[in-house]
Amino acid sequence: MVLSRENIIEGLIDLKSERENESRRIIISIKEIVENQNMNDMEKLKLINNELGKILVI
Repeated sequence: MVLSRENIIEGLIDLKSERENESRRIIISIKEIVENQNMNDMEKLKLINNELGKILVI
């Protein structure tokens, strides 16, 4: 593979798209946690904190 300006730009666009998709999945997951009626608030808080930690890794 030859590194060219076009390849680098395409790679950056793909990376941005992957990050956006992962962020959407995390937000959906947090929404589902908040809406779950079968879980106490402390458990919800722990799970939400886990999901927010994933955002910092992205």
